[in-house]
Amino acid sequence: MKRTKQQLQVIFQNFAERECRGKSPLYYQLAQAVAQEPYLLELAKHARARQPAPNLFFGAVHYLLLLDSSQRLAQHYPSICKEVSKEIPLALFLDFCKKKEAEIIHLLRDRIVQTNAINRTAYLMPIASSIFEDSSDLNLIDIGCSSGLNLNFDQYQYHYKGHGIIGEGNVRISTDILEGTLPPFSAIVNVNQKIGIDQNPLDLEIAENANWLKALIWPDLLERFERMEAAIRLAKTSSLSLLKASQISDFREVIDSIPQAEPLLVYHTHVLYQFSKTERLAFRALIDEIGVKRDLLYLAVEGFSIFDEILPLPKGVQIVASQYHGGIKTVRHFGQTDGHATWIRWK
Repeated sequence: MKRTKQQLQVIFQNFAERECRGKSPLYYQLAQAVAQEPYLLELAKHARARQPAPNLFFGAVHYLLLLDSSQRLAQHYPSICKEVSKEIPLALFLDFCKKKEAEIIHLLRDRIVQTNAINRTAYLMPIASSIFEDSSDLNLIDIGCSSGLNLNFDQYQYHYKGHGIIGEGNVRISTDILEGTLPPFSAIVNVNQKIGIDQNPLDLEIAENANWLKALIWPDLLERFERMEAAIRLAKTSSLSLLKASQISDFREVIDSIPQAEPLLVYHTHVLYQFSKTERLAFRALIDEIGVKRDLLYLAVEGFSIFDEILPLPKGVQIVASQYHGGIKTVRHFGQTDGHATWIRWK
């Protein structure tokens, strides 16, 4: 069911105040403007149901500007002009949307908000490197992988503010450690197979997919945008196996494809909230069943309520690992982070 103009008005107002204020001046201005402009609200109604309309709508406009940077509006997008503009001419934005109406509608109906928050590797890398430090090459399975960029965490460079730099590479991961210290390890773990599972995996060899992934980055978050560009370039030279799947039986088949004697990390970040409680319980039961037969590490990074069936946790995004060794399961709470891993509190 399509959302009404009144519903969308509230959605864009909330998006401006709760998500953009203090983070993205560009989208803060635009979200407020859309909330007050009937034509733009009507246009945004074409967004798929259950999709975050502001992210999808602004992503569609950004996508078209990345394809044609000669547009006057592009000169107010830092991702394109590389300069931060304090104010965007709203009349120019409205004019662009009217001129590109058909293309925007097509994108709103065809695409979904599907991002790769690459900075989340800031916790994936040290946990994997610590637990599998004495293992041979590690196998990875990323559930809800999108384009699989987080599978390349072994090839990124990590800047832990106040704690030095780890690794090499052109993809720079940067985060604050607010409490605690990194799990101990001597080197970034070697990775063998990199398998991603998603209901709609994005093949970055298709230019439209790579551009869409970049378009979903907020254009005035330049560090994040440049990191995405570097990660996409690296992914095109990497051996990533991305599989389309969404059923519990599909997950079992992929996990079973890894020889039992080989080290295995199965992980997901901000995925299980899309599962029903029944699906969540079935997925965890599958991991438990497999863990009886083989050693593996299962790492889940989700909102605190997702772990209600396992252990009580404080509010926020929690990092929880279940390690299976010799048929014995051990659950460990590694700490807390935010959605983009801009900070971590290690336990």
